[in-house]
Amino acid sequence: MPSRSEYPKTAVVLCGGLGERLRPITERIPKAMIPVRNRPIAEWQVRWLLKFGVDNVIFACGHLYEKIAEYFGRSDLKAKFHYSVEKEKVGTSGAVKQAFSMVGGNATYVLNGDVLCALNLYELADFHFAMGKLGTIAVTQLRSPYGICESFNGVLERFVEKPLLPHWMNSGIYVFNKGIVPSLVDKGDLERDVFPKLAGLLAVYMTRSRWMTVDTAKDLKESETQIKDYEDWLEQPI
Repeated sequence: MPSRSEYPKTAVVLCGGLGERLRPITERIPKAMIPVRNRPIAEWQVRWLLKFGVDNVIFACGHLYEKIAEYFGRSDLKAKFHYSVEKEKVGTSGAVKQAFSMVGGNATYVLNGDVLCALNLYELADFHFAMGKLGTIAVTQLRSPYGICESFNGVLERFVEKPLLPHWMNSGIYVFNKGIVPSLVDKGDLERDVFPKLAGLLAVYMTRSRWMTVDTAKDLKESETQIKDYEDWLEQPI
C-alpha cells in the first residue's frame, strides 16, 4: 500500500450538469458557482480537497463553464485548475472518461459538483488501497425525508422525525484507479451504466461524516444553516 505522500493529488469535479432544479439561478451561473453563504459550492469543495493535500483540480464541465474558469483564474487558492469541457452532454461516465486523460498518477478522487462532505480523504484512500479494487464508492447512511410512525395494534408507540434508515446510498464521492477507464462508457452515467457491471470489482466505504448535497432550493436553504459548522471543521487540523 502506498504511503500517504503518494496518495492521489488530483480530483475530478463533475459539474457539467444544467442544474435544472435550481433554476432560475442556474440560467446565469453553473450550479458549482452557486454561493453557500459567502463562497461558491466549488470553492468549498476545493478547500476540502486542499485540506487533504489534493492540489490538482480538474473541473469536468460544460454548461456556463466560463464562469468557473473566470472565478478560479483569479483565485488565490494554492491549487492548479484544469477544465475538461464537454462539447455535448456525455453523462457522468463520459465526463470522467474524458477527464482521465488529464489525470497524472494511477488514482484520482472523483466527486459530484454539488456535494459538501466532512469526509477524511486520507481514511478513504487508506481503505481504497487496502481493498485493492478498481474503485471505491463512499456511501452515506440514508435518512428518511419524513417522520416515521411506529405502532402496535393501531396505537402509536413512537414517532421519529427523519430517522436514519438501515440503508446506505451513494455519496457522490469516489476513488478510481486508471484501470477503470476501459469500463467507462463514452455516453452514460456511472450509476446506471457502469457500477452495475462492476459488481465485485468496486469497494464500498461507509462514512457517517457530515454530508450535504445542494441539488434543490430546499437543499440550498438547509446548507446555509450547516455551512458554519463545516467551515469550522475545515479549519481544524487533521
